[in-house]
Amino acid sequence: MTQSKTAIEKLLEGTHRKDRETPKLSVEGAYSFPHCPKHLKGEHRKIWGEVNKAMTQYKLITTADKPLLEQYCFLLAKLRGDSDGFTASLHAQLRGLASDLCLTPESRAKAKLEQKDPDQLMIDKYGL
Repeated sequence: MTQSKTAIEKLLEGTHRKDRETPKLSVEGAYSFPHCPKHLKGEHRKIWGEVNKAMTQYKLITTADKPLLEQYCFLLAKLRGDSDGFTASLHAQLRGLASDLCLTPESRAKAKLEQKDPDQLMIDKYGL
């Protein structure tokens, strides 16, 4: 019995048929912005919603980022509530969290630059 060809071999030979391949699971549309924790109230919840509205289109913030986003909401609410008592250290923390969450234009540009195109991924993976 002969061994079946790999998908790469079929692509290279031109014999790949989509109608005969098993369907692959698609992750398209699977993204969802993390839900706001119940303990966030008032201004904190409002900030979470603002970030959700602004960042859902980029699909960068996931459930793994939830603790960072909570910290960001607390710090930004503190800045909005008492800007005179907001120290340089707190500004640095807020800026760092914003950068980690890709909330700044610079960090979003870097996130997009790091993504490889599908052709390059195939070359890296299979050495084509």
